Amino acid sequence: MSVKLREKKIKNGKSFYLDIHQKGKKRTYKFLGIKVITKGPKKDSPNKRKEKIRIAEERAAQEQINLISKGTSYTPDHLREISFEDFSNDFLKNYRKRDHRMITSAVKKFKEMINYRNLHVSDITPELMEQYMEFLLSSDKLSGETPHNYFTRFKKMLKAAKIKGLISEMPTADIVFKNPNKEDNLKKEILEIDELRILSKTRCGNPDVKRAFLFCCYTGLGLAEVNDLKWSEIKKGRLVTRRKKTGSAINNQLSTAAVRLLGEPGKKDENVFQVNKISYNAVNKNLKYWLKRADIDKNITFYCARHSFACLLLMNGANLKSVADAMGHASTKTTLKYLNHVERLKDEAVSNLPDIEI
Repeated sequence: MSVKLREKKIKNGKSFYLDIHQKGKKRTYKFLGIKVITKGPKKDSPNKRKEKIRIAEERAAQEQINLISKGTSYTPDHLREISFEDFSNDFLKNYRKRDHRMITSAVKKFKEMINYRNLHVSDITPELMEQYMEFLLSSDKLSGETPHNYFTRFKKMLKAAKIKGLISEMPTADIVFKNPNKEDNLKKEILEIDELRILSKTRCGNPDVKRAFLFCCYTGLGLAEVNDLKWSEIKKGRLVTRRKKTGSAINNQLSTAAVRLLGEPGKKDENVFQVNKISYNAVNKNLKYWLKRADIDKNITFYCARHSFACLLLMNGANLKSVADAMGHASTKTTLKYLNHVERLKDEAVSNLPDIEI
């Protein structure tokens, strides 16, 4: 393998380019954008020509180092100097996939941990990544699978840094993220269709809480989304909105029950439900006493409505991909916990079938 500095004649002088040859690969050429002007009124002085030639030779030597260092643990000096701030900003600016918001949050958490100090990408070591993992797990503001998801998305950015040659090895290669909060199976309570029917006929202390909660059970919205839901997001019998947590788009057909729960339509900029006018604690107190009146012995929070929606879809024949789309999940991996729960319910139902004598 070799890198040769070549010259190409141009109208008023010469231009430099690299002739790159790698074993087993097609010869490639890389133009440096360095031109020595030898003719005309704007021709370079002798000293300027020497400086341009020196820069071209340095670029050729650096390219040779980059070529040789590929596949080794060596990172060239000029790549070691790239700051994490510059790299992460550039990565997020050009990143177009659905998990952009989550990667942005993961980067923000990393910056919080390092206290926003200056850091080179090459300074991200396995020790620092272990510290980041512990920081995520100990955060009071993160729960469930969020710490693991942030760590995974941050690794995606590190992989891009490795591809660019900014780091020679993945600093997370030997780190196993064991998230004690991860829910492989659904552990939160859900409400089944018979229980929803009972609730619909039971008085709730706050009619808006009742209507909003049941609407979430039939749409998969969480409290944050239903709080801000505007009539402009109800379009021709469809719910067209975005999840607050991930920014994922939701575009679902509304069932007959969901449409009935909406009530009379208002102005486009008006809220559909008025639960945003009472506190989170008041909402949960209303749910607690409502469930008690309905004689349903389950620990139900507003978020359980979202879980109930997913399980209702699966139990009524929807496939995993359809449920993932309806829930605004980026992939079916998150939706699998609902499928596991539904399968367990089926097994319990079969086990409870009455016995017969033969």
